[in-house]
Amino acid sequence: MAPVTVTTTGPAPPGDPMLYRTETANGEQPSVGDLFHRVVEGGKAYAKAEVNYYKTIGTERGKALLNPLILGVAALLFALGAFGALCATLFVALSAVMKDWLAGVLTVLILGAIAGVLGYLAYTKGKAAAGGKA
Repeated sequence: MAPVTVTTTGPAPPGDPMLYRTETANGEQPSVGDLFHRVVEGGKAYAKAEVNYYKTIGTERGKALLNPLILGVAALLFALGAFGALCATLFVALSAVMKDWLAGVLTVLILGAIAGVLGYLAYTKGKAAAGGKA
């Protein structure tokens, strides 16, 4: 292979995508500080690219989940409305056979007992899932 003579025209402007030169304008090898600076700048550029990539992925997934999220919230609101109707129906049914204040107290006790049982089940299953003994 024949030797090649390279002449430099000066430093590349900052941000130029041109490959880094392996020699300085005087023909000397770059210093360790210059090489370290290049490595750090390359690492920063790589990290920024990774962050932008994951931001883009997260934004796309977020946009894809927006409509199902809206529909799920609407479903929860309708389920809450149905639960309110169930509570009102229980009160009306009990008030037909007893005094209204007693029907109200009994409705609260029944719904409180159901909530207590469900809460206890959630507590025991959560404790078991966390590694504790249930």
